[in-house]
Amino acid sequence: MGTSLLTVLIWISADETTDSCGRYIANLIVGKLSKEPSTPHLVACKVLEKTNHSSIVRFINDSIKTLFPDSSMDEKICVFVSDGAPYMVKAGQALKVFYPKLLHITCLAHGLHRLAEEIRNEFGIVNKLISSTKKVFLKAPSRVQAYKEKLPNVALPPEPILTRWGTWLKAVLFYAENFV
Repeated sequence: MGTSLLTVLIWISADETTDSCGRYIANLIVGKLSKEPSTPHLVACKVLEKTNHSSIVRFINDSIKTLFPDSSMDEKICVFVSDGAPYMVKAGQALKVFYPKLLHITCLAHGLHRLAEEIRNEFGIVNKLISSTKKVFLKAPSRVQAYKEKLPNVALPPEPILTRWGTWLKAVLFYAENFV
C-alpha cells in the first residue's frame, strides 16, 4: 500500500436491504478508483429506522467521516454507485453538497433488472401463465411425476423468484423453447 491517501480517488456504493426480521440494513462499500482493478471493502453496515434519502445520506456521510475524519478527503470521493430507486437518486444529489466532485451513477445490473421488470409488467398474460404453472407444480409431487411421464425429455419449468434477477426471463425462454 505505497499509495498515500492524499493521492487516491475513491468510489463508494450504498445499498439497502431488509433482513429476515424485517429490519432495514444499509451497507457501504468503498473502493479505490484506478486503472487496475482493486478490491472494494465493506466499511459500514447499519440498521436504519426507515429508508429514505435523508437516512441514506446520513448513513453514508457518518460512515465516511468515521473512516476518513480528515475533511480533505471530501474532494477525493468521486463516484457514488447505487440502484435507481428514487430515494437513492435523491440521496446522490444531496451527497454532492458534502462531496463536490461526486458523480452519481446507477448500477448497470440494477438498470437491467428494472428493464426486465418492465418487460414482465408489459406481458401480463405471459406472467400469469408462468405464475400459474409455478403454482401447479409447487408442493405437488404427483403433478411433477405426471409431467415427467408425459414429457420425459423436457425439464420442469423454472420457478422464477422475483427477487432473483433474471429468473422470470429464464422462465420465458424455457416456455418459448419448449412449448411454442
